[in-house]
Amino acid sequence: MKKQFSALCLMLALGVMLIAASPGYCYREKPDDLVSDNSCTHGVKKILVTYDTEHGNTALVAKQIFDDLCAADYSVDLIFVEYFDPAEILNYDGIVVGSPIYIGKWLPGINKLLKRHHATIAQIPSAFFITCTNVRDLTTDNESAPKYQESLTAFMNPVLEKYPDIVPVSKKVLAGGFQFSELYPFQRFLMKLAKYPEGDFRKSDLIDAWAEDLADTFK
Repeated sequence: MKKQFSALCLMLALGVMLIAASPGYCYREKPDDLVSDNSCTHGVKKILVTYDTEHGNTALVAKQIFDDLCAADYSVDLIFVEYFDPAEILNYDGIVVGSPIYIGKWLPGINKLLKRHHATIAQIPSAFFITCTNVRDLTTDNESAPKYQESLTAFMNPVLEKYPDIVPVSKKVLAGGFQFSELYPFQRFLMKLAKYPEGDFRKSDLIDAWAEDLADTFK
């Protein structure tokens, strides 16, 4: 009986750890991680940049894209996806959507937005980016690099292929980052087991280059 009880306790503990490792479980834990409610008013065309984040790195990428589009004379709103009202989608001339990759998956906020509102998003030009450490070593904008193509194939395309009505004007894989101290225990275990190095691997020049391309594309 004691052995059965111990086995049950072990299974419950493993279950809790697996849930805690799931993308988005108890995410948005620190308000400082969020960069939102930013707006700029310049040109006639209005662009939405919306993102999901777990520990803030993707929020910083989204903020840089926002700044670049503002500098290109667009009117831009930067809104954390959980704060965005999807009824506003058609008030924009274009949308940029971003999510980090955690345990191989997009975070729930963006997945929910796509699942519920893909038909509306399909009515305006859309661009998508993901952040992951898989492309951390790429220092140039080389989309033919094996690591880039691997990330595009494994993480970006399977999600967008669920919504064939959405035809993105652009897709991008950008380097993200994380600190072990920010992760949940089982996430930390998995990342260390996979020998992922911690750190901030964002490449500002590559983010700027993609945002500049978007500025031309949205014209």
